[in-house]
Amino acid sequence: MFNLEKSSLFFEGMSKSHPELVQNIEIVHENRDSLDVSYHNPKLFILNLNNSLRSLLFFIETAIKNSPTWLNSCVNLYRRENQEDYEILKKLRDVSAHQALIFPAESIITGLFRIKSSQDYLAKIGMGDLKAPGSYSWDLAMKNTDEIFHDLLVFHNMAFMDLEHGEPGECLGISRKWFFHVKFKNKSGSYDKIVDVYDLICRFSEKLLDAVCLSYAEEVGIQFSPPFHHEMKEFNCINTLLEIDLYPSLFSEWWGGKVSPMNYGVRVLKNKGDAITAYDEVHKESYSNLCSSPAAYKQALLKYKDMSYEEYFKDCNVNEFYSFIYFNHWHYKKSFGGGLDTPIQPSEIMHLQRLGKIFLTEYQKEKLCTIMSTSEDLKAHFEALANKF
Repeated sequence: MFNLEKSSLFFEGMSKSHPELVQNIEIVHENRDSLDVSYHNPKLFILNLNNSLRSLLFFIETAIKNSPTWLNSCVNLYRRENQEDYEILKKLRDVSAHQALIFPAESIITGLFRIKSSQDYLAKIGMGDLKAPGSYSWDLAMKNTDEIFHDLLVFHNMAFMDLEHGEPGECLGISRKWFFHVKFKNKSGSYDKIVDVYDLICRFSEKLLDAVCLSYAEEVGIQFSPPFHHEMKEFNCINTLLEIDLYPSLFSEWWGGKVSPMNYGVRVLKNKGDAITAYDEVHKESYSNLCSSPAAYKQALLKYKDMSYEEYFKDCNVNEFYSFIYFNHWHYKKSFGGGLDTPIQPSEIMHLQRLGKIFLTEYQKEKLCTIMSTSEDLKAHFEALANKF
C-alpha cells in the first residue's frame, strides 16, 4: 500500500524510526497529486479537493500531538509562518467535514498558446479571465474540460490557426482555475477573500512536507533535497489542456517526429492504460516462453544461481529473469504438469518469488549493501531448489 519508503534511502531510514509519519506524508502527497490528475474533471477534482483538505489538516494536527520534539517544533513554526493560509485551510476542512463539500467556482481562458517547455506555456491570443470566478452557461459550466474544448475554440481555430498547425510549438488550448470565496471570523481575525483553492492547498502542503523532511534530515544529520514543491508558471501542464494532449498523432504528422501528450492528467491516464497493456503483453510473452521440462527448470535455477546480479539486468537476460521470478509458478507447472506431488512445494515457489521481489526492490533503490545480501539469499534459494531434483 505504501510506496514512499521504497522510493529512496531517505524515506526508508525515516520509516524505520517513524513509520506512521512516512505513511501520513505519503497520504498527503498522494491526495495532493490526485488534484493534478483530476484537475480537468470537476466532479473528481471536487472529491479530491475535499479529501486533500482532510488529510492535510489531519497531518498537521497529529504532527503536533504526541510527536517528537523536532516534528512538533517544525510544524508549529510552519503554521505560525503561514498563519493566514492555515486558518483558511482549517476553515475549509471544518466546513467540508461537518457541513458540506467545498464546491469551488471555475474560471476559463481559451486561445492560442506557445509551448515554452514541458511545464511552461505562454498564452499569446485568447479570451477569458483567470483572476476571479467566471459565469458560464449551463452547457459549459462544470463539464470536463475535454468535453467543452472544441465548443470554446471554434472561433480561435477559424481566426488564429492554420489547418496544419504549421508553426511548431503553437496550438490552441484551454486553461482553467478553481476559486472559492472564504468569509468567516475566528480568534485569529476576519477573512473575506477569494482564493485559488488548488494553488493554496498545493503550495501549503508541498512546502510543509519539505519542511518536515528537512527538519528530520537536520535531526539525524543527513542530506535531503526537497522533492515535493516545484514552482509552476501561470500556464502549465496541470491547469492547461492543449490540442496536443487530445490528438497527439496529428501533431506527430504536422510537426514531425514523435509527439506525446503534455498535460499531467492525460499522461497519468495514458500511462495507466499503457501499464495495463504491458501487463497483458508480459503475461502473454512469458506464457509462450516457459520452461517445458524438469531438466529445463533445473537448468534455469542453476543458471541464475551462477550469474552475477549485474548479469540479470543485461538486455539479453532481463526479460527471462523477470519472467522466472514473477511467473515461477507457471514455469514450474509447465515443467511438471498438474498436482502437488513434485520435488518442490508451493511454499518454496512463493518464497523464491518473495526473495526475488525483495532483491528487485533493493536494486531499484541502488542500495549496494542490501543488493548484495538479497541477491545472495536469492541465489542460495535457487541452489536449494536445484538440489531437490
